[in-house]
Amino acid sequence: MTKLSEAVYLGRLPDVRMSFQLLGLHARKVDSHWTYPSHEHSMYEIHWLMDGEMNMVVNGQLYRQSAGDLLFIHPGMTHSCTGAGTQGFTYFSVHFSVHDTSFCRELNRCKDIYYSADSALAQGLSSSLSTLFDLAREHLSSSLPAFKQMKVHAAVFELLGTLVGQLSQNVSVTLTRKEAIARQVADQIEDSVRYIHLHGEIQESERTWIQDIAKSLNLSPSQINRIFREVYGKAPRKFLSETLLGEAQRLLKQTDLSMDHIAMMLGYKTNAHFSRQFKRWTGMAPSEYRN
Repeated sequence: MTKLSEAVYLGRLPDVRMSFQLLGLHARKVDSHWTYPSHEHSMYEIHWLMDGEMNMVVNGQLYRQSAGDLLFIHPGMTHSCTGAGTQGFTYFSVHFSVHDTSFCRELNRCKDIYYSADSALAQGLSSSLSTLFDLAREHLSSSLPAFKQMKVHAAVFELLGTLVGQLSQNVSVTLTRKEAIARQVADQIEDSVRYIHLHGEIQESERTWIQDIAKSLNLSPSQINRIFREVYGKAPRKFLSETLLGEAQRLLKQTDLSMDHIAMMLGYKTNAHFSRQFKRWTGMAPSEYRN
């Protein structure tokens, strides 16, 4: 009998699949009379002052920025800006949204808005912001080739990683028992989708649904539903649907796989079943979404 060789894990990282949007990334040099009216948006904003002085009012609170200072503005915060000196100023603004619940929870833990140039956060982000600023200036005169676009992505990931890392040092990041349970549930739901993705169609009874997850955590399904809703603001089944939808959208946009193949990879018995479910989620057929 052939003896199987042994293998020992030396390390492991979770799957990386984060959906983010980088919007309205721009640099401006303006005179001392320049103003921007009060507004709000659904994105996070990092506002970095590169030279000069300016005033930013965020939710009614005045912040005076000097060179190197930055503001971290959350979605829904009203803000406006005016010059504060006589020579004008230069600023760099990064707007982004992240479609990752746990990541957003970490960002939202921090309530501070203003960070001086000598703060750990401002110094930690300066390298990524400088890289993005240089790429933004380059893009002004010509479109970026593919490898430069990848540099933008790399700088953004470094920016987000540093941002969360620095913010985590400023606030308590100890999870409450409810948050820990909700995260375990989310992880197990994502694991079940990953299993379906790797192994294709499986029987309904074999899926890791809420009853199975509740049993593994020694809790009732009603307790799981209540705790998950409190932490994530949605039911576990909705989180499952969103996870499946995200994977379906990725496969439709980023691969040339047939509808039958995608349906099979997501655990649907038929393409028709997958198409009906996708249309319930989005209001359009998978083929419409792909095109």
